[in-house]
Amino acid sequence: MTNVNILSCLLFFSSLVFGLVAQNTLPPKFSIAFNGNGSDPAFPHVYRDGGVSGVVSGKKLMVFCDTKTTTGNISAPMTGFTSNSIAYYLGDDPTPQFQDFGKNEVPNLAVPWLESESNYTAENFDKNGNRVVIWPGSSITAIHGGNTGVAVWGVAVWGPAGKSLYNTLVTITVNESGPHIERTVPEFIQAGNIQYGNWGSTIGASGKLLLLAASGGGLKVARVDPNDATDLTKYEYYTGPTNKTWSPTPPPSNSTEANIFTVGKWFGGSGDVFWSPFHETFLCVYFNGLPDNTFYIRYALDGWVAGSWSTEQVLYKTAPAPNDPGDPFNYAGHANPTWDPSGRTLALSWSYGGAWTQVATVSWL
Repeated sequence: MTNVNILSCLLFFSSLVFGLVAQNTLPPKFSIAFNGNGSDPAFPHVYRDGGVSGVVSGKKLMVFCDTKTTTGNISAPMTGFTSNSIAYYLGDDPTPQFQDFGKNEVPNLAVPWLESESNYTAENFDKNGNRVVIWPGSSITAIHGGNTGVAVWGVAVWGPAGKSLYNTLVTITVNESGPHIERTVPEFIQAGNIQYGNWGSTIGASGKLLLLAASGGGLKVARVDPNDATDLTKYEYYTGPTNKTWSPTPPPSNSTEANIFTVGKWFGGSGDVFWSPFHETFLCVYFNGLPDNTFYIRYALDGWVAGSWSTEQVLYKTAPAPNDPGDPFNYAGHANPTWDPSGRTLALSWSYGGAWTQVATVSWL
């Protein structure tokens, strides 16, 4: 075998072992088609925002935030309300279709309350407008062979006394009656600490569960074996691209050195980090926290989440709701990478006008 052939073989096997990036597909090239508003014909008068996704036991899921049902349009009398809801995503034929779960056209509450949380709302909402909310903001990561989903969602008080309380680690399963969510760790990370998992989660190249947090103007990451996800003492925290080490102690919340990348002090927004089989590296797709209705994208330069990342580029600019003084900007922008396991397409979703979920499909070229 010639030296050239030997070198070619070494490079090929190195790409498999070390996750080198398929440079011929990067920077990403794409076309995008707008699919429209998502809806469920059996629940025609449901209005909600948010929307995070995952696939559990082969079912495509989407979990929403505040969900209200009316007798007609969005301004009509309200017949039902929940802090969150869950639906199957059935695809785009011809527009995004959901399958909800509930009665009398009112979706069920998806994430159960603790008794202390429901008591707080009962004692305060009518008097002062304060209520406890669980607004799912990070997508579901499948573990245990795809039959269990895990996610971390924030719990807060909304109203004049608004404050963060803690986040909660949930597990999601699916059976013949539909999807079910359990508060596996009811109070996971207390307020005042970096809220790992609130921004996102994924499975890393090593097979570990990665929890992501928007902090210090960028993204920070913690890792753990999926079997130990409920035990905070087992987590390790990335110290940043300078040292490229993991520590048993979280970094300071305002640290920029511990970020996998830094966007700016305004960064928060929403998004997802995920493995792209088409690009053979991790992608990050996000709203960056500015009111510009725009999806941005970065990619891992060396195939690892805890490594070097590209600069951001514009992926897709969404259209804001016209004549909507309440929510003139879109938010809750997410990628939904598990909906197409081939990785050749990517469904983007976002909250439109504070009441609808819109979807567009990215086709990678």
